[in-house]
Amino acid sequence: MNLLKLFKFGQKYMSVCPIEKSLVHSFPEITIIKYIKYGMKYLPPLIVLLFVWQYYMNIEIAITLVTIIFALSLPIQGIIWLGKRALSPLPLNLLEYYNTIQERLINKQIIGAKSIKTTTINFMDFMQLMNLAKSHLDDDTDSNQFLDN
Repeated sequence: MNLLKLFKFGQKYMSVCPIEKSLVHSFPEITIIKYIKYGMKYLPPLIVLLFVWQYYMNIEIAITLVTIIFALSLPIQGIIWLGKRALSPLPLNLLEYYNTIQERLINKQIIGAKSIKTTTINFMDFMQLMNLAKSHLDDDTDSNQFLDN
């Protein structure tokens, strides 16, 4: 797969993935998303600091540029990993939760029976379904069962 496509899927997956404390232990991508956002927030001041450090300490520019390129590549690597994760097929243990949530949404007539995906279900589909369930099934006491596991 093309790196640019993986990057785009990673950005989309970052926006789709629900950030909840109860899901952190089950999905490593939530932690990765938190680190990416943290890096994007604090990386520009770090790069300026590296340039100032290079100027005042008389360090070779090549060392500073390599350090800056490495620092800039970390969030990009994380987003590409998220894109790869978004397109990977859902494991069998999560497929059961996917089907349960989908049945509940169909029973409440939130989604139609025609919208059932027959091809391989990936993490992107699962997170989109979880967002839909979170917004429509919050009033049920047993609907958040998948969040507690």
